[in-house]
Amino acid sequence: MAIESEVKTKSDRRESFREYMRKLNPTAPAKTIIDSGLAVQNLHGSLHQTMAARADLDPGSQQILVGGIGSGKTTELLLAERWLKHQGGTLSLYIDISAETDLSGLNSGALLAGFGLHLSAAFEALDMGGTIVREEGFLSPRQQSILKDLRGQLKEFAFGKTESVWVSRDEYDQQYPGYENSDEDRPPEDHADERDEPEGYYLPQTTPGKLKPPRLFPTLQRDIEEIRKPLEFLVEILKSKSLDPVVIFDGMDRLIMPDKFWSVVDQDLRAFRRLGVAVLAAAPLSVLYGRGRLVAEHFDRVHHIPTVPAQPGQTTKLKAVLKQRGAFDLTTAANIEKICRLSGGVLRDLITVARDAGEAAYLDGSDEVKSVHVKAAGNQLGESYLRGLSPDQIKILRKLTRGGGFNVASDLGIELLVTRRVLEYSATNFQVHPALARLIAT
Repeated sequence: MAIESEVKTKSDRRESFREYMRKLNPTAPAKTIIDSGLAVQNLHGSLHQTMAARADLDPGSQQILVGGIGSGKTTELLLAERWLKHQGGTLSLYIDISAETDLSGLNSGALLAGFGLHLSAAFEALDMGGTIVREEGFLSPRQQSILKDLRGQLKEFAFGKTESVWVSRDEYDQQYPGYENSDEDRPPEDHADERDEPEGYYLPQTTPGKLKPPRLFPTLQRDIEEIRKPLEFLVEILKSKSLDPVVIFDGMDRLIMPDKFWSVVDQDLRAFRRLGVAVLAAAPLSVLYGRGRLVAEHFDRVHHIPTVPAQPGQTTKLKAVLKQRGAFDLTTAANIEKICRLSGGVLRDLITVARDAGEAAYLDGSDEVKSVHVKAAGNQLGESYLRGLSPDQIKILRKLTRGGGFNVASDLGIELLVTRRVLEYSATNFQVHPALARLIAT
């Protein structure tokens, strides 16, 4: 009986920690967290409703959501999408562009390509009052035929194409000099004697697409006007059915420097405005502090999520997040306060510290998360931020910890800000992440 009781006790302990770890998963998709009821929906006030209402009332408007990585922007965008769906009268498309293409090669046309593919898929799956549109005449037979052709155009624009192109022998020799007097390495000739045409070759010609797979070399830019007319056709169908399209782009906040973001603003977002498609987009924090642009002049609304206050006496919001995730079940209020302080107010770090502390407690054989486990989790987080820092960056961070100034507009400053080594609490209040500050103080 004693053995059975011990086994049951171990099993209960394991299940308690498993539940704790499940709810405190910092990498869980935001949609899963929302659907599971673990998200605090009013954490940033009525931000998602404000964004969604503007898109609903002002078709074709453009808004960006700016904040550090891990600040909760994805949750706000998904809540905005859900709000729009409940209102009716809109077709909202959520697109994580970082999952569609390699951000290091992001260029003009990428957002339009992603929108075109998702919009085309939406036409196939769109449900009007419980009926599939293709079976119930949402599209006329002519529109269905055109849509079929447009899907091919959209895929070619997004992913590129390879086709055979006939090149005369003279043109080939000009393009590949050195083979004029040799037949070695030439492609097989297409003898055109019977067609009374010069001899030549069929060569493969590849046109790159706008959505290159992640981690490949950047593609060449191409004029985006070629895709506007197909998109206009699809958008006009939606509007004729009293549906206003809204596209929500997530993922661009991962861009460190703002130049690639501005490249799509100048081209893609201008095209979306001409199409009358409302846009909500996450933007890198660097756009607020980069040189040479006034961000408010380019958008109808700029929404900013600063870092949540984590100082003693100001942790109410952070504690609400941990309470919603069940962190109070295995630790004390005092340790919750320490977790909040170590996170610096970064929501992702808040969840990470709480979860890692739970893992440390489980390995330690403890039935609860103690102060020593929180401290170990905080050190682990700080070390992750310490890795990869250059001597110049450490010098900047140490200066800031001692009350010195911080040049947020410099390249090093922007990089430290975007990678969360430095946290922004207001336009004039920048602080080193507390988990990192403890390690570089000496």
